[in-house]
Amino acid sequence: MTIHADHWHSRKRYVETSEGKSVAFVDSGGNGPPLLLLHGFSDTSRSFAALERFFPDFRLIVPDLPGHGASALDGGMHVDDFAASIDRLLTVLGLENIALVGHSMGAMTAIELAARRRDGVNALILLSASLRPDFGAESPLARDIRSLRDPIDPSGPFLRDWYACSRPVDSDFLSRMKLDAAAMPAAIWHGILEGFGETDLRCSAARVTAPVLCIAGSADPLFGSSHRETLAHAFHTVRSITLEGYGHNPHWEDPQRVSALILSFLAETERV
Repeated sequence: MTIHADHWHSRKRYVETSEGKSVAFVDSGGNGPPLLLLHGFSDTSRSFAALERFFPDFRLIVPDLPGHGASALDGGMHVDDFAASIDRLLTVLGLENIALVGHSMGAMTAIELAARRRDGVNALILLSASLRPDFGAESPLARDIRSLRDPIDPSGPFLRDWYACSRPVDSDFLSRMKLDAAAMPAAIWHGILEGFGETDLRCSAARVTAPVLCIAGSADPLFGSSHRETLAHAFHTVRSITLEGYGHNPHWEDPQRVSALILSFLAETERV
């Protein structure tokens, strides 16, 4: 796996969470309460780079999920495998009372993690989430992912479409995201896709006790209105916000607005 050196990558720290397996993460080093941010399928911790400046009063912990970026694949490629790995990371770091932000697959991982750590998660924010992310075995997207072979072309049509956004996003940032995604072996793309077909987080969602905020774009091409409706009824305490005209990556399309929504929700849960 080729890792492209840059400022974000140079900030990564590494801890061993299981025998011979390490997780890479960026730690903002803030003195405030910890906020764990989990990225989506094929992304890396870089996914949240534009949000960092809006959270000066928090300690941001932003890992590369297993098999992504600079983190080793640690076991299987299902959402619960990723949650188990991040659970071990939190134990190593000694973090107990946290707020969680997850995007797409990271949101699924965050749901599973919040179900595991019911007394240790005080808020759960889900961006572009789904409880049942199966794309369908014969969908064009699934066929395109299964057809990926190494080396993956970062400038090819698949990643161009995969990283298409509904609103303007910095082109240099998107180029670096594509390089990160292309560095992930095709076998991991295939394995995660297969895991999605077997994922159903409805029972895990029912076990979450933290207040939940769901943020999604009305123009999300992956998880549309049916996914948003299911999420709206899946948790004990949930608030849903749909951003008109936004796509699957609202935190890239408008990091300031999404950060403001997250901060407002965190402040409200703290008062409660």
